[in-house]
Amino acid sequence: MEPIEAWPGELRTLSTGRRVFVRHTTPSGDGAGGRTPLVYVHGLGGSSTNWTSLMRELHDDAEQWAVDLPGFGESPRGDHHTVAEYVADVIALLATFDRPVHLVANSLGGLICVHVASRRPDLVLTLSLVSPAMPQYRLPWAAQASAVMAVPWLGERILRAAAAIPAEKQAERLTAMLFANAATIPVAELTFAAEQRDRWTAQPHADAVLLAALRSIVAQYTRPGRQSAWHAASHILRPTLVIMGARDALVGAWGRTKWRRALRYARLVYMPNTGHVAMMEHPRAVAGVIREFIHDTSRIRTSASTRRTLEQGMRHPVAPLAEERTHASN
Repeated sequence: MEPIEAWPGELRTLSTGRRVFVRHTTPSGDGAGGRTPLVYVHGLGGSSTNWTSLMRELHDDAEQWAVDLPGFGESPRGDHHTVAEYVADVIALLATFDRPVHLVANSLGGLICVHVASRRPDLVLTLSLVSPAMPQYRLPWAAQASAVMAVPWLGERILRAAAAIPAEKQAERLTAMLFANAATIPVAELTFAAEQRDRWTAQPHADAVLLAALRSIVAQYTRPGRQSAWHAASHILRPTLVIMGARDALVGAWGRTKWRRALRYARLVYMPNTGHVAMMEHPRAVAGVIREFIHDTSRIRTSASTRRTLEQGMRHPVAPLAEERTHASN
């Protein structure tokens, strides 16, 4: 079994004052280097290595950058680990690019990037969300279990109790939460994912960061109308792709109904036999969906705007994306 290797990276200091580890891959083709870069933001408890397989599939399409949010992966912890702080971090990272980027995010990263794209459309050319962790009041079983951990003191007790559970049993539980069918994933990929998570959970700050970020997600449910994540979603100006897994135990696939109401011109892709991290479970299929989405939106040439209204000429070109598809080839 040939081991999987993560893309190389480096620590960067953002204008927020926080340090993040950013992985980077450059395409080998001559022409691809000038294309719009892809930037990836992971979910709760994840890291930049969650995108390793997808970045391999899209390696020759464009430059790719994957960030470890503060406190996760290889990034040092920050003073605070909230959605608001992470939104500021991602905005600061995107501001270092010389052009708007294709922003791709999963779970917590999706929630963060909804706020980013709504607040700073000048930094985002397209937005692709894989199982974004948006507030919803009908929760799948794994989301219900996670929500319990947000209760003060109880989360700490649960994590201490979990530490006493054999590693194999913990891995089984996590696999059931993340994947629809882990048997379809190569053993090398699963081993790599487990090693990366174990590397992070061994950090002394891991539990505190996890609980702080989780509690911040839950707090999003109580935000008033104009401050809510769904209000932010309704004001996204950029073409948006939403990928939902039919067997997602953390973000219910029924959430796509609300996405249709919030974003009239989003493309919704429903993937059967898929869990919470489609880019890890079916990287080739997800790469194909993202590649097609970017191609279909490439004809949109309007300049970036910070206004909260659609730019002149944008409504018609984006309109063909108002559809839902079932991607059954995974």
